[in-house]
Amino acid sequence: MRLRRLLRWARANNAWVVDDDYDSEFRYEGYPFPALQSSDPDRVIYLGTFSKILFPSLRLGYVIAPADLPDAFCGARVLMDRHPPNADQHVLAAFMAQGHLERHIRRVRNVYAEHRAHLIETLGELLPSEIAWLQPGDQGMHLVLWLAHALDDREVAALAARAGVAVRAVSPMFSEGNGRPGLVLGFGGFSRAQMEGAARRLAEVIKNTIRRRAKPRRK
Repeated sequence: MRLRRLLRWARANNAWVVDDDYDSEFRYEGYPFPALQSSDPDRVIYLGTFSKILFPSLRLGYVIAPADLPDAFCGARVLMDRHPPNADQHVLAAFMAQGHLERHIRRVRNVYAEHRAHLIETLGELLPSEIAWLQPGDQGMHLVLWLAHALDDREVAALAARAGVAVRAVSPMFSEGNGRPGLVLGFGGFSRAQMEGAARRLAEVIKNTIRRRAKPRRK
C-alpha cells in the first residue's frame, strides 16, 4: 500500500523513485520480492551491483533507467570518470549471456543459506534469550543480534574486535534517543569453522560483559 502511494506521488509530481534492490538475490525463505521498478518502469530508477554476488574488486554496477533518462545518465557518467574498463564489462556480459551468473547465484545462495542456519543455531545454543536474541532476516548476508538493555553495544563491539570478531553496533544507526543495543553480524565470505569460532568468542564477550555489569561494586 505504501509503495503504491509512493508511485502515485511520483506520477503526480513528475518525479522518480530510486529502487536500490539491495541483496535481493539472497532471499532464503519464500519467493523473492518483486522489484518496485516492475510496477512502474517510467517512474522508477532501478540500481544494482555485482559486488556482492561476484566480488567487490570487480566494481561494476548497473542502472535500469526510464526510457527518457539514459542520455542524462550517460552524460553524468562522462563527467564522473568516463566508464569502467570495457574488457570487464564484455567478459561479464558474456558470463551472463551463457547462463553462468544465474547458476553462480543459485550455488552461492545455497551456501549462504547453510551458513545463516548454522549461525542461528550456534548462537541460539550459546546465548540465553534474556541476554541476546537473533532477529533472523530472510534476505541478505547479515543478521541482527539484539542485546539486553543493560549492555552497551558499542562497548561489546569494541571488546569483540579485541577478541578478533568484527561486528557493528546497531544503536548509532537510530535517531538520537531512540537507539536500542544490538549487533550486525555478517556471514558471507567465511567458512563454517570460522563462523563457529567467531560465534563462540562473541558469545563469551557478551556473557563476560553481563557478568561484569551484574557484579556488585565494592564501596
